Amino acid sequence: MRFVAAAAVSVLVWVLVTHPGPRRLRMRLGQRASPGRRDLGEAAVVVLGIGAAGVVTLVGWGPGPAAVATSTGCVLATVVQAVRGTRRTRRTTQRADEVARACDLIGSLVAIGHIPTEALLLAAEDCPVLAPVAAADRVGADVPAALRAVGGQPGGTGLVRLAQAWEVSARTGAPLGGALEVVADAVRRDREVGQVVTAELAGPRASGQVLGVLPIVGLAAGFAMGGEPVTFFLEGVLGPMCLVVGIALACTGVLWTESLVERATPGARRVRGHARRRAAR
Repeated sequence: MRFVAAAAVSVLVWVLVTHPGPRRLRMRLGQRASPGRRDLGEAAVVVLGIGAAGVVTLVGWGPGPAAVATSTGCVLATVVQAVRGTRRTRRTTQRADEVARACDLIGSLVAIGHIPTEALLLAAEDCPVLAPVAAADRVGADVPAALRAVGGQPGGTGLVRLAQAWEVSARTGAPLGGALEVVADAVRRDREVGQVVTAELAGPRASGQVLGVLPIVGLAAGFAMGGEPVTFFLEGVLGPMCLVVGIALACTGVLWTESLVERATPGARRVRGHARRRAAR
C-alpha cells in the first residue's frame, strides 16, 4: 500500500509539473481573466495539488505523515508566493525609477532643441524601458499606443501620461516642450511619494513574515516546558489536524499580508484598473 501511495504521489507531482493541462489553464486564466481571478485560479490549482498529495499520503502512511506532507506543501507554496511577490515589487520599483528618469530625459532633450522623436530615440539608448517605443517609432507605428502598452506594466504609469501629452500635441499641433516638463515634474513627484510608501510598507511585510515563523518559536517553547509537541502532532488524529490547521492559518496570514502590501504598492492599483478596463472591452 505504501508503494502504491508513493507511486501515486510521484505521478501527481509529475502531472502538475510537466503536464500541459495546468499550463494551458494558467494561460487561459492569464488571457481572459483579470489579475485577481488569475491569482485565484493559480491558488486553486495549488490547493488542489496539496490536498490530493495529502489524501494519497493519508491512505498510504496514516494521519501523521499526511499532516507533514500537507503542511510542507503549504509552507513551500507560501515561500514561493512570498518570493514572487517580493520580486514583483522590486521590478515595479525599478521600472518606476526608470520611467521617471526617461520622462525627465525626454523633457530635457526637447527643451534644448531636439524634436520629440529624436529625443525619444536618444533617451531609449540610456533607458531600456523605452526600447519597445523606439522600435515602434522606427517602423512608423503609433508612438502614443506604444507608450500606453509599455505604461500598462507595473510601475510604468508615467509613460501613459507621456502618451497623453504626445497624442494631444500630435492632434493639435501644440508644442510638446511645456507638456513634457509638466509630465516629468508630475512623474517625479509621484516617484518621490512612491519611494516613501514603499519604505513604509517594508515594516508590515517584515512583520507578517515574522508572524509566520512564530509557530517554530511555539514548538521550541513546548520543548523547553518539558512537553512533546512533535509526538502530539504526529500521533493520533487530533494532533495532525491541529498541525495542518495551524500551518494553514499561519500561511494564510503571511499570504494575506503580502497581498495587502502588494496592493498598496504604488502603480499596482492603476495597472489592475487598466487590466479590468481591457477585460471589459
